[in-house]
Amino acid sequence: MVILKSTGELQSTVHDNTSVFLYLFLFKAGLNCLMMPISHRSMRRSLMGFFGLSLFLADLMFLCFLAAMKFRSSLFDSLCSILSYFSSAYTKLPLPIVILGGIDHFVNLSRSGFPVSRSRVFLYSVEVLMVWALAIFDSMHTIIIEIQKMDLPNNQIAFICPIYSSNTVNLFCVSVLIFTCCLVALCWKQLLLFQRIFQAKDQDEKSRAEPLQSDLPFCYSKLSDQEEDMEALLNQQQQPHSKIMMLLLSINMDFLVNWGVFLVGSTITIFCNLAAPSYMSINLLWLFCANSFLVGLVYWIQADRVGPLNDFPDDICKWNFYWLINRQASTLQEKVSHSIYTLSNKMHKNPSLV
Repeated sequence: MVILKSTGELQSTVHDNTSVFLYLFLFKAGLNCLMMPISHRSMRRSLMGFFGLSLFLADLMFLCFLAAMKFRSSLFDSLCSILSYFSSAYTKLPLPIVILGGIDHFVNLSRSGFPVSRSRVFLYSVEVLMVWALAIFDSMHTIIIEIQKMDLPNNQIAFICPIYSSNTVNLFCVSVLIFTCCLVALCWKQLLLFQRIFQAKDQDEKSRAEPLQSDLPFCYSKLSDQEEDMEALLNQQQQPHSKIMMLLLSINMDFLVNWGVFLVGSTITIFCNLAAPSYMSINLLWLFCANSFLVGLVYWIQADRVGPLNDFPDDICKWNFYWLINRQASTLQEKVSHSIYTLSNKMHKNPSLV
């Protein structure tokens, strides 16, 4: 419920809140304009992107309605209808678009390059129009708009209009944050393994900078201990269960690095009971967060088939952390193999080292 306007004693003063709605939607429009250049490539390659374009246009239309009501007082009586219809329609958008977007990524993630085929463009357009049409049709036939009056202290009267919030968006933000944090706790061994791989890589780079005196026996034993540690570390990294968990953790870390702040802020807002209307909470920022989550989930399921593909329909997360770890491990493996080969040659050339 929101207060459209309130009247003071004897109706001598009227407080119109239309400007508040206009400023809020101007803020959302500015946020949308900021997100458009960042993700303009991915918005043309997936269903979530096409829906983002439609959401951007719908927000502009809503903003024009609010501006017209602000500057033409004769349209004020329609403000409650517009706010209620839009908030109700927006409430019905997240669930179908997340389901359809997940199906789209599951089917087309491995061939999500640009340009998109005409058949997929047509299919995306039809799906987006169907989602909007069903949401608007259902809103027009289910909600009953009635401006209510409420008595306030000091003989004031407030005119109340019903506004709806999106429980789907709230549930998504809270559940995804809890889910990703639980994954980090579950994969703590792989997190330590990541750290050890990077430390071993740093030690390897430092050892390259130092001159090797491989003719001395004590240098041979020092290198042997280091190579044995590297080999044990690489054997642990190459275990099937460890590779699966490392892939899961790396995808999770890629997602949290980019969207952790947004999810934490949204969750704090929800638990502080600062519910936002659905036409504010359903924005491009949330849509791209949902898109990144779906891409990461499908990527983990289809990692063997997709491989190190860097052309995902997601311009926020790069999804390359796992392959960076693999490159680090491959470099260490080559270093271990080269060291063993070099040592074997020296032992054959100089038997006194044995």
